Amino acid sequence: MRVKRTVSLLSLVALCFALAATLLVRVPVTEALNAAEEPVAVVEESADFSKVFYKTNNVAVSSSSPERYGGDASRFYKSSGTDAYLIYETPDPATRVWSGFQVETWYNRNAAGVMAGDMSFEASADNIVYAPLAGVSRTVGTDPLVGGWGRVSWEAAALPAGTKYVKIVFGDTSAHPSTWAIQIGKTTLLSMDNSLQTLQQEITSAQALLGGAVVGVNPGQYPQAAVDAFAAAIGQASAVANNPGSAASALQAAYQELAQARDTFANAVVMALNWPTGASIASASAGLQHITVTWPAIAEAGTYPSVVYHVYQNGAEAATVTGTTYTFTGLKPQLTYAFSVVASAGDDRSRILGPAMLATSDIGLVPAPDFSLIGPDDFADEDYISPEVWVKDHRGIPYYYKHFHTVANAVQLEEPYRGFIDIMVHRATADNFPYNARVQENHLWFTYFYTNPAPWNMYYGMPQVKYRLEAVLEHLLTLQSPQGAFSEYAWGAYNLPGTSFALQFLGQTVRLLEEAKAANPSFPSIDEKLYDRVIEASRKAIVHVLNDSAFWTHGTAYTNQYTLMWSATAAYLAYHPDAAIEAKMHERFTQSSGAFISPAGFYYENSGFDMGYNVGVHMQNMMADYYYFKDTPMEQEMITKESKFIDWLSYNLVLQPDGAFFTSNAAASGRTASDHYERKDIPLAEKLPLARAFVKTQDEVAAEIAQAKSDIVKNGIWPNVPALSQNGGNAYNPYGIYNRILYRYYPTEAERSAAIAQLPYLASDRFNHQRNDDRSGLQFTYVRRPDYYAAFNAGPRKTNAQSFGLGLLWHPAGGIMLSSQTEEMSASSNRRLSWGTRNASAGRVYENGNVLPSYQINGQPIQPVIGHGDVAQGNVGVQYNLGNKGSKTVSFLENGISVQVSHAEAFVEYVPLMIGPEDSVTVSDGTVKVVRGNAVLDIAFDNGATALLEPKGYRIYDYRMHMLTLQASGSLSYTLTMSTVQSDPSNLETP
Repeated sequence: MRVKRTVSLLSLVALCFALAATLLVRVPVTEALNAAEEPVAVVEESADFSKVFYKTNNVAVSSSSPERYGGDASRFYKSSGTDAYLIYETPDPATRVWSGFQVETWYNRNAAGVMAGDMSFEASADNIVYAPLAGVSRTVGTDPLVGGWGRVSWEAAALPAGTKYVKIVFGDTSAHPSTWAIQIGKTTLLSMDNSLQTLQQEITSAQALLGGAVVGVNPGQYPQAAVDAFAAAIGQASAVANNPGSAASALQAAYQELAQARDTFANAVVMALNWPTGASIASASAGLQHITVTWPAIAEAGTYPSVVYHVYQNGAEAATVTGTTYTFTGLKPQLTYAFSVVASAGDDRSRILGPAMLATSDIGLVPAPDFSLIGPDDFADEDYISPEVWVKDHRGIPYYYKHFHTVANAVQLEEPYRGFIDIMVHRATADNFPYNARVQENHLWFTYFYTNPAPWNMYYGMPQVKYRLEAVLEHLLTLQSPQGAFSEYAWGAYNLPGTSFALQFLGQTVRLLEEAKAANPSFPSIDEKLYDRVIEASRKAIVHVLNDSAFWTHGTAYTNQYTLMWSATAAYLAYHPDAAIEAKMHERFTQSSGAFISPAGFYYENSGFDMGYNVGVHMQNMMADYYYFKDTPMEQEMITKESKFIDWLSYNLVLQPDGAFFTSNAAASGRTASDHYERKDIPLAEKLPLARAFVKTQDEVAAEIAQAKSDIVKNGIWPNVPALSQNGGNAYNPYGIYNRILYRYYPTEAERSAAIAQLPYLASDRFNHQRNDDRSGLQFTYVRRPDYYAAFNAGPRKTNAQSFGLGLLWHPAGGIMLSSQTEEMSASSNRRLSWGTRNASAGRVYENGNVLPSYQINGQPIQPVIGHGDVAQGNVGVQYNLGNKGSKTVSFLENGISVQVSHAEAFVEYVPLMIGPEDSVTVSDGTVKVVRGNAVLDIAFDNGATALLEPKGYRIYDYRMHMLTLQASGSLSYTLTMSTVQSDPSNLETP
């Protein structure tokens, strides 16, 4: 993206430099078909900013919920309340102009029906003076609003002559509660050929230059031959311009030739100071951070004893010297610079000498480690585990150590993207671009290996690592906006996650650098100026996020992106105390208890529920929070807040009787799919006993370490680690070290057993419990009886993935028996792994839509109450409509569940059973029986229904989904009865 530049009067020195640069970079004009061609359409899909000439920093890209925007999957929006606009430059501005445009926008109406202000548009011929456009038509779409969003289109059929820049300005959103209330979808701009007018303007300008030239041999004058040549060039161009039959290609060629002639003429001016023939700039010496350059004296040095030389680095004046040599210091290693020199004596100047392209010394590659010099026991036991929080990653330090040189050597060392980690080992391949701050998160691994003095670590203090780490950090800092935010999905697409995750990892990089310096005062840390810039960038980002109302509003909807700010801020404050920042962080932390956590107990994601983010990123953030808040005044407030979340999990994660894993009640998730839960690291469990149910014990961790140490030399291979995939994802995962350097806690077996016993469905064999959220309208009902535990989910659907209804069915002796799953996010394909009723002609079950039930207990209506708690005892009834085709009643009885379906047309009922390898399954007329040890599930259904039990590819560990489908028409009744049979003593062998 190019930016607007302010032009001022130039000195002769700067003019000479600019002219030389112009000669170097002039690009041929794109040839048009003919002088009267049809307009060329430039289509902007608003997916990135590659077609945008300039934009304000508060314009970002959104790809969420395309179903609300007529299927438009990418849109521009205003991320803060200040003025926001985009500018489009016509292709080949020397020869083309804009002639019209169409802009499709989407406006949100709030609860009171308030819309943001109208868009406005401006035009300019030079990107300096802009004039408002009148006559832009506005058309409001008539389609029904979706989620409060409706289409508003804008069109300009004609634009002022010579328009080369169009500015699109977002409407005023101050009257609307959200700055993102206007989103720009598809924009189409029409570009017309303007070759004749451009050539005529160039001729006029050239004639003015020639008219002001003085012929002569004195400084500032022009040789007669140069004047004659320039005059001839003007005549030739005029002939083409005056010929009505000149094609666009001829006009463009004439313009190009005249522009070249103008440059040649300007460069022919007689100078008082001149360089000897063949003069050049050379490198006398070079190192990693310096270059000494030398050049010859001017030919008139004897005549001008007071001559001095102005030396330039990349176009900027660095010094003025009297000699013919200069040493540039503070340079970056393995980087090419442009050096130039201009001589002056009083008011007289020479032409520019250069630029000469010279490079500092090469850094050298980061070498691969030699594992023959070290053995498995050189690594500490804890190096063989990586705490499992967000990503399931059993790879220990040896894996990352082996592959570090590959990642390190992928760092670009040339501009324009010096410091970009140019290897697809972190984040999705589609997002691995230099504008993405999140790709740079592996700077933490660079810092870890550079600062870790372990005897096995060859990278400790290694210059090749240091210089690359500095480059990675410098590139990251280029991605920060003036306000402090970082970009993620496009250039200038600053957002909350790009910023908060950048802060998360910068905090730990700073910590490791500080710890290394404290342990060894002579440790060669990174460049001090760069360190100061990192600290200032962190401070600016923290202040921006904590104080920006738009980021806070976004954070209340996508809370995982904001909750990591607590630990990121604390990491900054650990070395750079700031009372104002600390107070604001504490204020936001306190606010978040009510704003981020639903009254039902879950953390909001997309202002709804998502199990994957709740048990993934939130536990990650919780782990970091406890590292900083443990044994501080913040600890108790954290425990109080997180206890709500852990309590929520205790109802929605059901444990297998053998303790192998938890199955999650996740089908109502709106962002990701999550079916099971492996025990993870929750250090807060040290102070929050119920959380111990969900973590590994000390014995399990010891066993994991022993297994990892055995596997690392398996088959005689050392180190026996996976190859490095370069297909994105988490092949080189920064959380592999982030989690390792935080505090860890593991309970004893006895402590965890005590916590498990407190899980509500194990602590009691009878309750009715509800959890209800006011923001999303989600309702969760839990029923426990001696032989089963069931969860029923309901509410308005917000995303295509959500599936409601019966979420899970669990047996105290058999574990998970039924588990409903989310649907595909795209409506164009179907997983069909969820419980519910499907119209025979439809693609998905009704439960993949709105499920808005009424509830009864023992036949008496109850109204869901916002919050959570037990409700009256008795049989629970849930009744809801199946679109406009029928209704459904689900009754939770003493021994099981009864389902009655009434539907006007043919339909199919889906019952997703989880079948283990040792289960016995019997299918007969009207019944399906599943036996798992002493646990029995009997399903009885109308004889008129056609039953099919089909194994699916979906698994939860050893349990494979078998989808029971019941085809019927008009009505269907079926029951799921759970029971426990006692072992027959007569079958036991007598000792």
